[in-house]
Amino acid sequence: MSSTEKEYLVEFGKAFKTLRLKLSNKSLRLLAYESDIHPSVLSRLESGKRMPNLFTLKKLANCLNMSIDELLREIENNIPENIKNIDD
Repeated sequence: MSSTEKEYLVEFGKAFKTLRLKLSNKSLRLLAYESDIHPSVLSRLESGKRMPNLFTLKKLANCLNMSIDELLREIENNIPENIKNIDD
């Protein structure tokens, strides 16, 4: 994994955490319980140490009352422009 991809994962995690708190104000543990995802998985996702898979995204989107598309769009909107273009 390139350093740019690692940066993107960190920003993705930060943006997800911001969204989680903005939309639901749920603690990490509560969201983990409600989504049936282990708290350590969510913690690693929010710290940029883990890339979410499709099933994780689906569970999180459901708990936040949105589609996967909406979830990813909201997260992407909160990632700095210079990091969004990982293919450059």
